[in-house]
Amino acid sequence: MKSRMLLLAIAAGIIGNGTVLAAPSQEEAIKKGREHFKIFCVNCHGVNADGKGPLVESLKITPYDLTALKQTGDLCIAERVLRAIAGLHDVAAGQKKDMPVFSGNLESITVYEITQYLKSIQKE
Repeated sequence: MKSRMLLLAIAAGIIGNGTVLAAPSQEEAIKKGREHFKIFCVNCHGVNADGKGPLVESLKITPYDLTALKQTGDLCIAERVLRAIAGLHDVAAGQKKDMPVFSGNLESITVYEITQYLKSIQKE
């Protein structure tokens, strides 16, 4: 439920005190998303978003290959990203969620831009 509410806030472009902001162009969102990814995600997920970041050897669970986020079941790429950022993602049986929860630290527009970048690098 929490992730759906966050998804709705992003879709509506609502930030902070409820001010509605214009969404950036697709190209600009991807560019900014790539920069955010470098800051927040690359240490674990790698520069190619393939789950082979520089910290991978110190992690208990191999980070997910973010170039393979195709829609599975009812979850679209955006919702899968939102669930992971909020700590609501699924993990294999017997494993615990080791990914840091970023939802309280990122603005909605930042999450949107990261999602747009990840959509742009999906493998066929």
